[in-house]
Order: sequence, then C-alpha cells, then structure tokens
Amino acid sequence: WLRPFMTERDCRPGEVLFYKHESAKEMFYIVSGRFHLVESGIELPIGAIVGELGMLSPNNKRTQTLECLEAGLILSVTYQKVEELYVQNPEFGFYFLRLVSARLFQNVDRLEGQIAELKARTAT
Repeated sequence: WLRPFMTERDCRPGEVLFYKHESAKEMFYIVSGRFHLVESGIELPIGAIVGELGMLSPNNKRTQTLECLEAGLILSVTYQKVEELYVQNPEFGFYFLRLVSARLFQNVDRLEGQIAELKARTAT
C-alpha cells in the first residue's frame, strides 16, 4: 500500500545507497537483489525495509552504510512523505512505530549475542 508513494530504482553490484553518518532523506524497500549493511555485516532479505532509523536518529544521520551486493530493484520513499502519511493515517503511524521498535530490539539482541560470544571466548 506504500508503493504509490515510492519511486523505483535499479541498483548495481558495488553501488552504495547511503553511507553511515550522512544525512538521511529517504527509506527503502528491497524488491529484488542482495543488499547488506556494511558495518554490521547483515544481509537484508527481499521485502526488508531499511533506512527508517535515520529518520529518527539525532540530526537525521544514517547509522550504517547500505551496499548492493547483487543487482536488484528497490523502492524509495522520502521522509517528508513518511511524515505526511504518519500524520494523515494513524494505522500507518502505528505500523511505522512497530517497525522501528522491532529494528531496535533486533539490534539489541544482536549486540547481546556478540557480547555473550566475547565473554565466552575470554572465559576459556
């Protein structure tokens, strides 16, 4: 249902869609191809939404770098449009809050797992 507000974009292998710390102006939906977040090494599945945290981060800065690994198609939507939809449609607003919360909880779980691994390695 977001598609009418989004713009299609073809991506090539090696293309960087955004860099960590740059100004965040849009978020993306992965339609096809392979993409990964460089700093964390996380490969994103088809159907993933990425870039939403930049909208809520201090000073609207990106938290990671997104790179295309295998040619694909993404859809993008500007943060201005997301803000309009958030205000106009409470259902979308709630969806967006759940999306961002889920991403934050995933990040916490991933970091807790990394800490547990480090502790286990140093204990032996």
